Amino acid sequence: MIKKGFLSLLVAFALFAAFIFFPNSWIQAWISDKDVEQAKTSMSPLVFQGMYFQERMLQEPNAMPLYGSSELNRFDPFHPYNYARATNAPYTTFMVGRGGMQSITHFLNFAAQEKNLKDKKIVFIISPQWFTKKGMNELHFSPNYSMLHAYDLAYNKDIDEDLRNRGMKRLLEFDTVNRDDLLRTIYEYKLSGGKEKPIIGRLAMMAGHVQKALLEKKDLYYSLFPREGSKLKSNDKLVADQTFEQQLQNAEKYGEKRVSNDLMIENKFYKRLVNANIKKFEGMRKKEDYTTSPEYEDLQLVIDILKDAGAKPLFVSIPVNGHWYDYTEYPADRREKYYEKMNQMLTDNGVPFVDFSGHDYDPYFIMDTIHIAWKGWVYLDQELDKYWAQK
Repeated sequence: MIKKGFLSLLVAFALFAAFIFFPNSWIQAWISDKDVEQAKTSMSPLVFQGMYFQERMLQEPNAMPLYGSSELNRFDPFHPYNYARATNAPYTTFMVGRGGMQSITHFLNFAAQEKNLKDKKIVFIISPQWFTKKGMNELHFSPNYSMLHAYDLAYNKDIDEDLRNRGMKRLLEFDTVNRDDLLRTIYEYKLSGGKEKPIIGRLAMMAGHVQKALLEKKDLYYSLFPREGSKLKSNDKLVADQTFEQQLQNAEKYGEKRVSNDLMIENKFYKRLVNANIKKFEGMRKKEDYTTSPEYEDLQLVIDILKDAGAKPLFVSIPVNGHWYDYTEYPADRREKYYEKMNQMLTDNGVPFVDFSGHDYDPYFIMDTIHIAWKGWVYLDQELDKYWAQK
């Protein structure tokens, strides 16, 4: 007679084997177009740390995705997703980004999707506050890091070898990557051209293939249960059948109802600042400077991977809230040096970009201290229309 404990172990092993060997194509068949559409506005790690949903989205012929950080979930009637839907634009959007996401996490994501990016028009929003003296820190990197993307990078033969090596070398600077002994060994083996611990390196490469396959399977299973999409806060009449000037006027009225302080910050957020003793923020950026940062090298990785993939990106340089930055004593002349450096970097790389830096004192362009919204979205919507129309 088979003991109950052994039987339970046998059942568990059978279930695990079924989980591992269940054909990927069968799992994919259960993920509907409705699930994919819902994922476009979920702002979930399931989307940006995985692969499958993005593959499906990028394969849509009229998709023009937006990549950035926390500004992407500032949904209002003028948000690009709402705008494209309400105006029956010839393109659709989906968002990849959340708070703490910066260039290096997007580089990993683009590398994993390289085969789906050729000739694809995408929008990449650059935030000034990324460019701190120390750049991306572990606190922001770790929760946004995709182990699946990191393993894929080591085995991705579509990427230029030098570019892949630059990416792996940069990733090894983060503790999250270094704590993964298997991945670290693979990266070091690849970076040494197979000379670093060759026997252990080859064994690690074989084990890494298995790990990557398990992570891909996990991504598919998670994709069967997508998170509900965000509340869109849509109001079609503010954008549909409206000229650009009318949309701007609507956005100003929308902002006027939500801002009544000299720092031009949305009232509900301003109230939180006051409750947290707003005086303590006065002068907090006196010594900050966004012109020297490792983030520039990370942004270069993004530019280079998109070129390598044959994508057609539009970079968007957004401003900060000038009123707030004056209050925190990061002066306009120092901000201008950052804007000029960003403009020069994008120009030198020969990539198309939109420079919104002249709007840092423009009321209702920024909704709080740093996040584009309302009027800012209206200006960006117009640029998306223009960019999509270009051949």
